[in-house]
Amino acid sequence: MITIERVIRSEQKGRIIYQGNLMSQHADALSTIPLYNHPDGTGYQRPFDSARALSYAKYLEQDDACLTPIILNADGKWTFEPYDPNFPDFGRLTCQGPARVIDGQHRLGGIDKYHRQLLNEEPLPVPFLAFHVLYPEEEVSIFDTINTNQVGLTKSLLVYLKRDKEEYARIAIDLAERTDSPFYNLVVVVTKKTTERPFTLDHLKRACELMIQGSPLEELGLEQKRLAVMVYFREISRVFEEAWNSKTAFKLRSVMGLMSCATVGRNILEAAWQPDKGWIDEGEVKRLVWKMHSFDWSRTGQIRYASGIPGQRYVSQVLNYMVFGVPVKASKPVPTPKFKMEEQVG
Repeated sequence: MITIERVIRSEQKGRIIYQGNLMSQHADALSTIPLYNHPDGTGYQRPFDSARALSYAKYLEQDDACLTPIILNADGKWTFEPYDPNFPDFGRLTCQGPARVIDGQHRLGGIDKYHRQLLNEEPLPVPFLAFHVLYPEEEVSIFDTINTNQVGLTKSLLVYLKRDKEEYARIAIDLAERTDSPFYNLVVVVTKKTTERPFTLDHLKRACELMIQGSPLEELGLEQKRLAVMVYFREISRVFEEAWNSKTAFKLRSVMGLMSCATVGRNILEAAWQPDKGWIDEGEVKRLVWKMHSFDWSRTGQIRYASGIPGQRYVSQVLNYMVFGVPVKASKPVPTPKFKMEEQVG
């Protein structure tokens, strides 16, 4: 038998629950996974994902790793004993069998791999909340509620949360929030994009990375990188003013439009780069962007069929052809478009 010390007992809607920490070296012996194909017919858990568990094990090796509580059904096999009769809800659990895991199978699997596969000997306290006993249908109901109603974090919220650690996350947020930015009021920070705000923070971050990473401008500081992106897109919004301000009639205000402009924008910023001054020739940026002024962004025009990554590649080819006379070569095969480049350019 295994004992767990310093446990708090409480009651929740008529059910006895225990809260405490079990030691990681005991986790395997104190838990069992009721898989969906369990012979007794009471299982419901999804198949174990070894790669996911290993990823969690590697996370546990980080200095700032934090273990979150697992949820268990002790199934009547754990007995509580208070230390002092005057404090009847604080004591130890004597575990006479494993508890059924309701939530946390991959965390427990990761803890096991942390010790057995990654060979970490240091024990970890694993927080838990254990129901004293649940009927099978109650157990399944809790599992269903946890896994059906949970909503994952959006990529944009993750970008926002990393704003103090990642340079391009900070640049994207500044572009979204500054009133002098062409992206002001066009970017959703933590929710889904809308007609009024057609770009997410993640879209904008990726566009900034596409324009700057691996280019001569990468040596610039954060503020200068943001200013370079802003100089370019200000000119885009000026040259294509109608398309930039229209909510639905044009494809410029779409993810495809943003990333297409970012692709050719990288080439324009590189062409305008002045190594001796460590900055771009803003006049040259304006001149090169103007070369694209006849491009038709309308949803009913020549690019009406363009969408997604193939559309992004094609539009960036056309824009690059208009500016430099040579299209950008796509890194992957591009489906044959329903229109010709010569028709689009002129």
